[in-house]
Amino acid sequence: MLLTKYIAENCIVPELAADNKADAIKELTHLLFEKKKLDDVATALDQIMARETVDSTGIGNGIAVPHARVSGLKNLMCAVGRHRGGLDFMSVDRRPVHLIFLICYPPTQQTSYLNFVATAAKLLRNEENVGAILRAKAEKEMFQVLEGLSEKFVAPEEGYAKQVKSAPELLKTRDAHADLILLARLQLCQEMYDTAKTGKKQLKQRIDNIRALVDPRLLKHYDRLMKARPPALVPIEGDTCQGCFMKLPSQFAQKVRQDTDHIHTCNNCSRFIYVL
Repeated sequence: MLLTKYIAENCIVPELAADNKADAIKELTHLLFEKKKLDDVATALDQIMARETVDSTGIGNGIAVPHARVSGLKNLMCAVGRHRGGLDFMSVDRRPVHLIFLICYPPTQQTSYLNFVATAAKLLRNEENVGAILRAKAEKEMFQVLEGLSEKFVAPEEGYAKQVKSAPELLKTRDAHADLILLARLQLCQEMYDTAKTGKKQLKQRIDNIRALVDPRLLKHYDRLMKARPPALVPIEGDTCQGCFMKLPSQFAQKVRQDTDHIHTCNNCSRFIYVL
């Protein structure tokens, strides 16, 4: 995913004024509002802060990804803030956070959000990439660095075709992980199709190719969910289903984490679930 497709240059803050996590989140949320990316800053801020109480969004290596699903948005939006001194986000590695990617996305683009975070995490796992962003002098240069780095993760069309062509080999040794990958790819392509202004024919072909590879039983349940209450595939965060936001029984949540040989569904909303 090209990160800068969802990050405007004027939504980058090279030097955050905040000196703590809460104020940094407020600063970036208000920036999205000021730049007309959000209509209701209060609701978005409440949801982001509520998410922070469930589990830290500090993913390690000096990066944090506070986020919230916001009704009324048409597309995923992200504001980026840099704090050279570092802020305490109670990150998984206990290191201070220097780069914050604050993400707001519509309920229908859960997979786009996950793909965005996955791209950012992979890109910023490299210390040299993080250093390049920290050394950038202003908004424009930070934007250019992010664009250059994330372009490396945008696969050409023929690369996708080769992946689809090789997928039947995957199905011969089908497992839950392979099925989840197919479902996630299907859901992402559907989200892209629903919001695309051009290239819909190619996206439709992608969707048809993937659907041909999905187990018919899974596909039937997926279609039922997408019609009734999308998204069909959601993560578990802090033992909470991110589809219905109901806390799962601890024993069941632990089973989902440990049992990777089966695909699980939420016992409340019936969505496909997985652990980040």
